[in-house]
Parts: sequence; C-alpha cells; structure tokens
Amino acid sequence: MNGYRRFSQGSSFKLSLCAAALAVAFPIHAQEVPAKPGEIQEVVITASKRKESIQSVAMSVDAVTASTIQKMNVNQFADLEKLSPGLVLDPADGRGQNISLRGVSFDPDTGASPTVQVYWNETPISTSDAFRSMFDIARVEVLRGPQGTLRGQTSPAGAITVATQLPNLDGTEGMIAQTWGTHSLWNTQAAVNLPLIKGKFAVRVAGVYDHSSNDVHNVSNGRDNGDRSHGGRVSVLYQPLKSVEIQFVHQELTDKNVNYPVSVGAPVAGQAVGPVLGAGDRTSVTEGDYEFHNRAKLTSLNVTWNLGTHKLSYIGGFQQSRETDDRDQDITNVIANYSNTQVVNISSKQLTHELRFESTDNGFWNYMFGAYYAKNNSSTRFTQPFAYFYPSPYGAPQTVTIEGFSAPGTFSRDTAVFTDHRFALSQRDNLEFGARLQRNQSYSQQFLDVFGNVSASLPEDMANLDNKHWTGSASYKHNFKKDLMAYISYAGGYRAGGAVGFVTAPGLDPRYITYRPEKTNSIELGIKSSLLDRRLTLNADVFQQNIKDYIARANGIYVRTAAAQGEPSGPGLGGTYAADAGTGAINLNTNGDVVTRGAEATAIWRIMPEWRAQLSVSYVDAHYKNAMLYCNDSNNDGTPDNTAAFVQPGRQISLCRSSRPLADGNGNEAGKLGMTLQSEYARDIGNMEGFVRGLMRYASPGHNQILNRDIASFTPVDLYVGVRDPGQQWELSLWSQNVFNRSLDRGGAVTYQGGFGGGYQRIATPEQRKVGVTFRYNFDS
Repeated sequence: MNGYRRFSQGSSFKLSLCAAALAVAFPIHAQEVPAKPGEIQEVVITASKRKESIQSVAMSVDAVTASTIQKMNVNQFADLEKLSPGLVLDPADGRGQNISLRGVSFDPDTGASPTVQVYWNETPISTSDAFRSMFDIARVEVLRGPQGTLRGQTSPAGAITVATQLPNLDGTEGMIAQTWGTHSLWNTQAAVNLPLIKGKFAVRVAGVYDHSSNDVHNVSNGRDNGDRSHGGRVSVLYQPLKSVEIQFVHQELTDKNVNYPVSVGAPVAGQAVGPVLGAGDRTSVTEGDYEFHNRAKLTSLNVTWNLGTHKLSYIGGFQQSRETDDRDQDITNVIANYSNTQVVNISSKQLTHELRFESTDNGFWNYMFGAYYAKNNSSTRFTQPFAYFYPSPYGAPQTVTIEGFSAPGTFSRDTAVFTDHRFALSQRDNLEFGARLQRNQSYSQQFLDVFGNVSASLPEDMANLDNKHWTGSASYKHNFKKDLMAYISYAGGYRAGGAVGFVTAPGLDPRYITYRPEKTNSIELGIKSSLLDRRLTLNADVFQQNIKDYIARANGIYVRTAAAQGEPSGPGLGGTYAADAGTGAINLNTNGDVVTRGAEATAIWRIMPEWRAQLSVSYVDAHYKNAMLYCNDSNNDGTPDNTAAFVQPGRQISLCRSSRPLADGNGNEAGKLGMTLQSEYARDIGNMEGFVRGLMRYASPGHNQILNRDIASFTPVDLYVGVRDPGQQWELSLWSQNVFNRSLDRGGAVTYQGGFGGGYQRIATPEQRKVGVTFRYNFDS
C-alpha cells in the first residue's frame, strides 16, 4: 500500500500590507465571564479538568468560544488552524488526516496513536472522525505540549478538546444559521433547546447540512470535486438532585468527499493524452474514482456527583465509525484507459470509561485519583490491482487482485491509573504534580492474498503486544501580584511501540517490521499578565521537548533480503547491491531521537470598549538529533536519495544518519514562524450595531526534502463586515476568505506504482478566495 507524496509551494505577501488592512485583532476565548467596561473578559477553561481562569493555568493554551466559532465561520474542524499559530490541521485528500503541534507531526499510516489527541466531550476520538463538520459547539481548547497525566490517552505534542453545547434547564431557546458562498458553499445549522422538566431535565437537538467545492474539475472523467455532509445530535441534561448532574450526548454524521488531486505539467510521449496544466487551472487527470465515505456515531456520558468537599465523576464514550476509500492510484494518468483502483474499508468500535475522585476545596492540599479503560475493535480490508507484467512502459499491465485484511479479533486495549496533587504553599506559590501508569495491549495480525496464496504479515508472537509505562507532570507557579504570574512546568508523553502491518517482503528480518515505543520529556517556562487595568493581556512561554525514538514513516523503502552482515562491497555505485526486484519498495516505520524547542506569545488589547485586538505568535524548531533512519541510498554515501533501487552492503534496508527538520509524510517541512492577527471594531448605527472584523495568518517559508524545493511563505486574509442586534440576537455578515487569493501549492513528484513515470505532477492547493453571506438568529422564551 504505497502512498504518494505532496509538495508545497506558494507565493508570499508582505506583512505590512496585511497589517494595514486589518489594523487590530479579535480575541478568541473559551468561556467568557462578563467584565467591566473596557476590561478584557476573563476566560474560563477546563484544560486541567477543572474550571479555571486561563491566566492561572501553568501551561500554554489557546481557547475558542462558541461566539468566535460563529463569527469566524469555523464550520469545519480544519478551520481551527486559522486561530492557533503553530497548529497544523491537514485534511489530506480525504484519508490520512493529521495534526501537528509544536512541530511534531503525525502520519496515520504508522498505526501508532496520534501525537495530538482529539477529545469530544472529554472522550477520545479518532483523527479521521475529528476532521468533519462542526456545529453547535460550546468551546474548543488547544493544549500545547505533552499530555501524560490528566487525560485518557497520552500524547507527545498536545491535545484538542471539543465541547458541544449542553441543554439549558431553565428556558426554551435555539438558533438557526445559514451561510451561502461561492464555490457551491451552503451551510445550514439549527438547534432547539426544550426544558421538559424545568430546572431538572432538558433536551437539545441540533443538526447540520454542509456542502462545498474546491472548484477542481476532472478532464478525464468530467467529474467535479465536492464535499457533502449531514448529521444531527441529541443532548440530554438531567439533574435529579442539586448534587448530581448527568449529561448524555449522541451524534451521527455522514460525509461524502469527492476530492480528485490537482495535476500540473503535460504528458510525455507514450503517456495518456492530456492538456498542458498549471496550478491555476485546478484540474485533475485521474481517470478512476477518488472519493471517500465516512459515517461516524459518537456518544458520551458524563456523570458528576458533588459530595461537598469532594466530587466523584464518570466519563464514558462510545465511538463507532465506518470508512470507505475508493482511489485510483494512477493519479497522474500515466496509463490511458487503466485505473489502479484501491478500495479500503475500515470499521471500528471504541468504548472508553474514566472514573475520578477528587477534592474540591481543601485549602492547602487538593488531590485527584482516577482510573481509565479503553478498548478498540477494528477491521480493515483492502483490494487493489497488483501489476506483475508490463507489455510496454505506458501500456496497461497484466495484474492480479491483491487483497489484504485484518485478522478477526484485532483489538487494542488501554488501562491506566493516575493521580494529581496540588499544594497551596502560600498565597502566592502553588505546586502541582501528577503521575500515570498505563498499560497498552493489542493484537494486530494482517493477511495478504496474492495469486490465491494467503500469508500472515507478522509472526504470531509479534502480533500480540503488551507495553507498560509511567508518565508524569509537575508545575510550580508564583504570583508576583494579582495580575502577574510566572510558572515552570514539566510534562512527559508516551506512545506505545508496535509492528507494521501489510508488509510484503518475505525473508525480511522481523526487527524491521517492529518499531520501538516513543518517550517524551518537556520543560516549559511561561509568564501570564494583565496590564493597563486589565485592558491588556500578555502571555508568553519558551519550551524544549526531547523525544526518544520518535515514531515516523519511511515510505517507498528498497529491500534486499539476501544481505549478509560483513559482506564485501557490491557491484552498484559505492558498493551497493540491487534491491529485490519482486519486492519493490515497501513502507515501514522508523524511530529516531528528536528535539523541538521554541517560543509562543499572545497579546490581547482592548484599545477602546468597541475595539479589541489579539496577536499570537509561535516559533518552533523541530529536528532529528543524530538519528539513524531507514532510507534509500543508491550510492552508499549515507545521504538519502531515490535515484535507483539499490541497498547498502551488509544491510537488508539502508540506514542514513539525520539531523534534518521534521517533515510530514510528503516530505514537507513546516515553516518555523507562525502568526495570527485578528480584529473587530463595532459601533452603533441607529438601533443596530455595525462591525468590521478580520483575520490574517502568516506561515513562514518551508522546504520539501524529497524534491529539495523551497516552499514560499503564505499569508491569507479574511475580512467580515455586517450588522447585528446589540443584544446578539441576530447577525448578518458579508465576508471574504483569502481576500487576496493567496496560493500555497503542495504536492510532490508522483510516479505510477509500477515504476514508469509520466509528465504530470500532483499538487494540492488551499481554498481559493471565497465570498459569501451568513445570517444567524438566536431565539429564546
């Protein structure tokens, strides 16, 4: 199951022009507490599983409220990237979605747990199910750095928590929002809240219909790209007693995404006929299907029992999803009238339980003890053509269907016990530390059926895995005065090791099929302050993370199973040996040490009561630290290359030493500097309120390692103008996203899997400029 590569390229835009267009920034918050006129509103978050002011939490957190989500038209999970610099949300082509934070990227094809875990109502969900439409959301929090103690799954780079709107026990209310826009954009959201037993039992029902297009047309089959989703949610809140609260939420969402990749270039002699294409043509030449279907059901149950000075809590979740991917892997139509179609079916069920017992107000010492359990049962099956004879370089090959499927009973199970303790050493000094012991167990066996021969991917003893590990956290904070706090914190992260599935290389040493566990240690120093009578907030931090055996993907690796340790130099360049012709290039996981360090800062300024501003900056340098990684090295010089199918002498797989920056699965290094500048200015217009707001983002230049090609900086600007009711009951806005139509091309050289390349190259581009209108109306009793 070889993947493809993408490369990023774009054009820059001067920051000064964007700053002049925007002037100031609009702040993002999680839960806003009413403030005095002219003050910045207090932000209450739940990053540490307690309701606390964001200014008192000893960690770097970005938070977004329902108000900001609505005002910035955040209708897709990937749109959250606009509001948090350094956060990369890559929807890929409809599969392989990944999240990167603090420079630590994630390739879902590794099979490892994500580097940034997503939580939906405090229950962990898959990255794939997270990248869908968002509707009726109460808040989103982006927690930076390792999460190794308080939450369900340990993750080395951070976590994103999504909380849906809960019912209101006291009154009937609801909302409806309609968005129309260019590129076939149509988004309808609605919600209604009904208190069936006032003060005790309420139900909230919400739904969404969303359709959009990226204006990519396929000249080979006449189809146009489009993403269509619809779903609904039922939320129940029950308070039989003042001390007991029960929250139940169930959501179902269906998504169909036709997402043909964009091609640039022209066919070469012998290749399938096609036009000359540039990035601006937004055209695909893929002949077969390229679409993705996803249906996800998410359920959460939160029960809280307040015992006075203590609290007992239960958090349960059930996730059920089914995904079908149908992709023609002859992406650039190298061979006419032939589709190398891969069909993948994935289904999974995950059940999670979490129980907590904690003190709520014990003065000097507050504590928490908890236990966690999660089990996932999954099934994967794929089919695709396997080319075994080519009559000519650009003729349709003779093929047999290869089928892969996971063994019945495939599962993963995580159990953990954890504790957290807070000490009020003085009125100004606080110490906190926590620890977590987790056990990760799994059975993951896959089978391949080629020419009617069924073989197991893994030795049976390698299919059963059992890992145990301790992680911990600690922080110390000092309040110099009421509005000035400094802190130092430590956090550990962990991802379990495992074995790579669906590897077709008989005779390969099993150690190449396994990958080691990953361990993370991070130190962060920060300061949080409120100045100018709470009209200005300044927060900043610096951090360093050391990752031992970071789990990454090595795609398209050549193998020579006949290698012998200490053998003489071979006949190839630099003494290499020819790779196994029948094996081809395979995909493996590789481990290597990584260090990532950087700084983050946020400034929020209420210039006037009607004018607010926020500037957020992130600088990250993430790179390998003298790591030995699986690679292709055709001339035995220790530097990765992909010029010919050769392997270093004495090794079944070549190794290259690396201190290069981290990159995604397509070889793209993210730029080190990211910034967001947001703004809103409002003033009365008769009995209405007029406003203008904007959002500017900046991503600094990057680099593609595979093509050795630079990636230009990227600076899109979004602008909004409109009127609303002063009480926020309704709002009408006209908007334009990516006003200046900045383009950042991402892609990479793509060759047909059989090894015969064509003249086209695949790229991926961001959304073009969109223009639209949104009307939102809130009603209550």
